[in-house]
Amino acid sequence: METGDDKIKTIRNKLSEAPLFIGTQGYQLETVIRASMLVEYTDGQIIFERGDRANGFFIILEGKVKIHARQIKYIELGPGKYFGEYALIEKQPHSSTVTAINHCKCLVMPPDIFNNLLQQSLPFSNRLLQTLIHRLRSKDKLEISLTEKNAEISEQNEKISEQNQKIREQNERIHESIEYAGMIQSTMLPSTKLLEMKLENYFLIFHPREKVSGDFYWFAQKENKYCVAISDCTGHGVPGSMISILGISFLNEIINQLDQPDPGEILTLLNNKMQNALNQNHERYHSHDGMDIAFIVIDFDNMELSFSGAQSPMYLVRNNELSVFDPNKVNVGTAPNNYQFTTQDTLLDRDDMLYFFTDGLVDQLGGEEYKRYGTCQLKDLLMQIADQDPQVQEQAILDSFWEWKGENKQTDDVTLLGIRV
Repeated sequence: METGDDKIKTIRNKLSEAPLFIGTQGYQLETVIRASMLVEYTDGQIIFERGDRANGFFIILEGKVKIHARQIKYIELGPGKYFGEYALIEKQPHSSTVTAINHCKCLVMPPDIFNNLLQQSLPFSNRLLQTLIHRLRSKDKLEISLTEKNAEISEQNEKISEQNQKIREQNERIHESIEYAGMIQSTMLPSTKLLEMKLENYFLIFHPREKVSGDFYWFAQKENKYCVAISDCTGHGVPGSMISILGISFLNEIINQLDQPDPGEILTLLNNKMQNALNQNHERYHSHDGMDIAFIVIDFDNMELSFSGAQSPMYLVRNNELSVFDPNKVNVGTAPNNYQFTTQDTLLDRDDMLYFFTDGLVDQLGGEEYKRYGTCQLKDLLMQIADQDPQVQEQAILDSFWEWKGENKQTDDVTLLGIRV
């Protein structure tokens, strides 16, 4: 080392204070210092890597280093500590990587000087051996700990694998439940052939967001009167479909009990039945599950129509004018028990166009500004197409909806029924 006597003295004083060199003669330390190199490393600099050839014994004078194997940290060393001796003794490549934690200075002792000191200084060799044994024990403990951790991780992986299998099985059961719910729902909905036979000139848009729907449509005939309903139940998917199946079942019961179907009376009875069914566990179901519904009774012989609605209106277009039949502002199933829904009666004209819809269409997000489709846009469209054939109207509404929706997800179940009188 090319350095002045003062610098050699300073380094010798630092080494003599280090535990490893206690007992080593001063002249031996000075010989070591003169034969070694003083090397500085910056923060984060790699001093040597795992697999590198051993080229010296490193003694830390200032700063800290980190000794690690792969990503596993072994130890941090500061002033007076040392590293690199194991590879020199075993004459093998380094088994670890050493990185400077911050700016540090190391005295790097060449292999031959290290070997000479190891043979000539008994205090040095004894202390080095003690430290080496301590480090090897620490490494063994770490490896044992890692082995135990790996075993624990392996056990956890097995548990995760078992959980994943259970999740797959649950997903299969859920899928089967969805398929089954869809099958039940589809069998309870009136067939298009029945609607074609009874309503003749109509169109129906029914697009569930998922495989099963919270929307439903319903039809029944009572003598010369046709009963039609469009409903949007709480939620969509399986939860909504379960409510819809309840609603269809209750409507079938109610219509069979009445001699003269009155829409307001039917919704009042339906509300009570839904209340009783959903409020058996009051805390769980209170004021959450219900349905919006538009219900009409048409007497084509006398050209009369009766309407009642729960949050769902009816539109009537006649001679390029659109009339809105407003519903009661409550939901079936959440309205108070024995709440009286009102019935609105009107006379029909030939070629009147009737529309009933759930909110899935008007709530659809899209357009250039990602907004709701909205009732105003729907009204404008219906006014433009009401005088056309129902099938042409259906396609025009679908084109408008899909164009508005674009690449966005479908917001909700979509149902719209149009009937030409």
